[in-house]
Amino acid sequence: MTPRIVLLCASVTLLACGGCHASPPPSAPTVTHAAPEGATTAGVVVDHLQAERHILLNPVDTTRADCPQAGCAQAVTTNRFTVMSFAGTGAAQRYAGDRGLRQIATIVVAFSPTVPEPERDELWADIERTVD
Repeated sequence: MTPRIVLLCASVTLLACGGCHASPPPSAPTVTHAAPEGATTAGVVVDHLQAERHILLNPVDTTRADCPQAGCAQAVTTNRFTVMSFAGTGAAQRYAGDRGLRQIATIVVAFSPTVPEPERDELWADIERTVD
């Protein structure tokens, strides 16, 4: 082999291996808004409603999508509503008040526009009993 080919092969090998040990790029910081110990969480509300009312809500944990912007500790979206739990009552009140949503203690609920008002009232009464 000619020295030029050897040098070319060595260069290609070094370039190929150079990225093998690179550290991954830093990820975005994780923001946590933990709910106080003993507080009712969004997941507990949904689980209780499904058990108490025997209805299938098709819950999906949307914490990663909803909470960074909303400042909540947990968010669960169902086919009828989204329920969020916050670290404190004040944070929940501010979030709900700014958007015209229903709130009790650290829980905020946004009903789907397709849910009729009588059903919203029934679900809200069940949520209030769950949180109290």
